[in-house]
Amino acid sequence: MEKSIETAKSNYPTGEIKSTKMVVYSYPKIGAMTVVKDKTTGDEHRIFVDAYTLDVVPDEPTTETKLGVCSIYEQKSKNEIDENLKKWQKSDELTKSIEHAATIKGININMPVTEEDIKKLSDDTTIVGRSTSYYLDTTLYGQENDHYCAPACGQMIADYYDVFHTQDYIYQKMGPGYTTGGNVINNNQLNYYKPSNGLNKPNSAYVTVFTFSQAVSEINNNRPFVSIRDSHSRVCSGYLSNYPEYLLAIDDPLPEDYGYSYMETFGSEDYRVYVRS
Repeated sequence: MEKSIETAKSNYPTGEIKSTKMVVYSYPKIGAMTVVKDKTTGDEHRIFVDAYTLDVVPDEPTTETKLGVCSIYEQKSKNEIDENLKKWQKSDELTKSIEHAATIKGININMPVTEEDIKKLSDDTTIVGRSTSYYLDTTLYGQENDHYCAPACGQMIADYYDVFHTQDYIYQKMGPGYTTGGNVINNNQLNYYKPSNGLNKPNSAYVTVFTFSQAVSEINNNRPFVSIRDSHSRVCSGYLSNYPEYLLAIDDPLPEDYGYSYMETFGSEDYRVYVRS
């Protein structure tokens, strides 16, 4: 934050500093933002400094080749937020109706859904259309700093298997990424999942080509996996298939220390890490 204030004073020596705070300036990158007011014109200017590199970030839109500022909240309209909430409520209602129907049919909802079970449920008038869903009992963990999204995912998946490792331990096993103390390189996450001194899941795999049905297979076999989008790792812990909608249940380690769970339309992922014994 000091670097942000120093830069603001240097660029606008006669300006008045209004505020300085930590922000997510380009998801998931975090930095300090200082707002300075020009005493002559009254115009306000924003100074951004990356929290990790201490580089000054231009107050311009991010592009594929240039670092900049991009707010995911500004990108999402109120209509989109309301629509996502409706989808979540719809999936929750559907889940409850399926659980109720399954209980009546004598189906154990804690076990993977079989084709025979689906046939039983599809005959029940309480189930609408061909909707199917399955959610694993994962625990949400927030990442402990701006480059611990992958270790936080490792902690969530380890906890699902009744293994407890700290995010620091998982980070060291995965191996620092592009520079010491930086983000974990996507496929280096296997350095924690596969070895016996990690999670001991030797058949874990990093994949770049995948389908929705493969996500269904992983979840039905009680295997939460890592879903990577825009170089940010999250955990996929469930799905809702309700043609033409195909949704994944995402446990996101952001915001830091808290995390956030939501439903995401299939098609937004870039890579996956399957965690398999």
